[in-house]
Amino acid sequence: MEITRIFVSGFVATSAMTAFSYIVSNIRNKQFREPELLNKLLSKSNFFRLELSKTSIAGWILHYIIGWIFVVLFELIWNIELIPLSVLSGILLGFAAGIIGVLGWQIMFSLNKNVKKIKWSEYYFQLIIAHIIFGICAVGIYLIW
Repeated sequence: MEITRIFVSGFVATSAMTAFSYIVSNIRNKQFREPELLNKLLSKSNFFRLELSKTSIAGWILHYIIGWIFVVLFELIWNIELIPLSVLSGILLGFAAGIIGVLGWQIMFSLNKNVKKIKWSEYYFQLIIAHIIFGICAVGIYLIW
């Protein structure tokens, strides 16, 4: 595993998916911004008891760490040749990451009753699309590296 490629791929892919989420959030006038939602969940959690603003760096750091974890998993899948490195694998792995993301968000929201409700179907649909974008960008860095 090449750390630099993982770092760059995760950074680019997470940035692209987050940009997509911010754009959709602004167009739909809904709260789909993952780093802000993470800050809200962390600050309203009974477990963490942190006082974070919606723009705190904590949500951003956590969001990028999760992105890098996904890229490491993608690379492991490509290295054991479970799925070949290709744009199609980026789409498929991005979709799988989106399903995992939806499950993760469902768990986080169910554990935290203090967070204002958002329209789940709309949020989860854009989240899956955002993760497909993540997968395409992640594989794109690997293909040009």
